[in-house]
Amino acid sequence: MAAQQRPRPVRRLPVGWAITLAFDLLATFLVSLGLCGVGFLLPELTEDYGASLRLTAPRALAFFTAAVVLISSLGVTATLLARARSDRSRRLALRLSATRLVLLLLAAAAFVAYGFVTIELA
Repeated sequence: MAAQQRPRPVRRLPVGWAITLAFDLLATFLVSLGLCGVGFLLPELTEDYGASLRLTAPRALAFFTAAVVLISSLGVTATLLARARSDRSRRLALRLSATRLVLLLLAAAAFVAYGFVTIELA
């Protein structure tokens, strides 16, 4: 009879990764909320009060889709971390979170730089 082997416990999450995950959660929710807000306001912002030749609904739908993709990737990260049975799947979840956070920060920096170039330098 083979002795039952207990699963190896997963190490605790280092403080740096916990802080990264917290910032990632906050940034993802804020960006998703902003994308939904733009999606709701976009038809009102582009209305010319006349015969409109282009539809704004597909553009608004793109913002809503981006928000859903962000929240879904957050769900994938949470699922991978919750079900991490090995360090490999845990590292994958942490890298996904860090990559998403870096992409959100780069997008925010590009948005600010674009605003600076078009408004201040124009």
